[in-house]
Amino acid sequence: MDPGPAGGAATGRSRAAVSDLPSPPLGRTGIHARARLTVRRGKRGLTVPTEMFGEPPYHLLRAGRADAVPLHIFMTGSCAGPLGGDRYTVEVDVGAGAALEVGSAAAAVALPSSDRRPSHTATTIRIATGGRLIWSPQPTIHGGGSRHHTATTIELDAGAGLIYRETQALGLHGVPPAEARSHIKVTFDGGPLWEQHTALGSDVHGGTGPAVTGRARVLQQTLIVHPDMWCPGGTHRIPAQALAPGSCLLPLAGGPALLISVLADHHDQATRISATGLAAAGLTTAPGRPVT
Repeated sequence: MDPGPAGGAATGRSRAAVSDLPSPPLGRTGIHARARLTVRRGKRGLTVPTEMFGEPPYHLLRAGRADAVPLHIFMTGSCAGPLGGDRYTVEVDVGAGAALEVGSAAAAVALPSSDRRPSHTATTIRIATGGRLIWSPQPTIHGGGSRHHTATTIELDAGAGLIYRETQALGLHGVPPAEARSHIKVTFDGGPLWEQHTALGSDVHGGTGPAVTGRARVLQQTLIVHPDMWCPGGTHRIPAQALAPGSCLLPLAGGPALLISVLADHHDQATRISATGLAAAGLTTAPGRPVT
């Protein structure tokens, strides 16, 4: 059946409209997400959250008893990632006299995108005088071919306490990441305490060589500021010492602080070596369960 001139014109316009549509962009746009947690010392000396906010995939959950010290918050993820192109931002503010522990329900798994763009996580932490924070999430696993960059800034007032742990596991099923970059900057009472750049992966020159990780698959670092605020016998006045091959405990010059740096074959081994360093500093419990 002949559609007639009107039908033919309509068909021509439809074809023209379709051909004029722009081509879809290559790759994925990525997820941009924020999480913010603010705690203050409330009535009866208990720590209370005054702001607890997370955009997907972040979801913040309060765990344990309301009168627990420190207050325990879990950060959970509602989807896989981070994937290439994702940008995550986390802000934590601990007020004077407040005590907070932040953990995560599962490891984060950084995965590559088709366009090889990196993913980014930026974390900012502030701790006021008398405030205490335990930051001990599950490891970040850098999947094969992934490109993940993290930037962490921590500002401590004089008299603030911190146990900060970062664990990076390199590769899935024996395939290393392309890039695993980390920048940590910590200040204490306005002055520098610790700053470190780490670049690992198959696309980083020397990033998996004997001078960096060698054959180790896990890098775990634990920073303790004011050990005496966590256990009665806690102290930073101990000499530098080796804990295991590729692992050591170091006192820091910028404040009452210690750094435990560990290379290991797997996460459990890294945690056991770190526990040896904690015990040397008089901290007889794991970071997630300090004596108060």
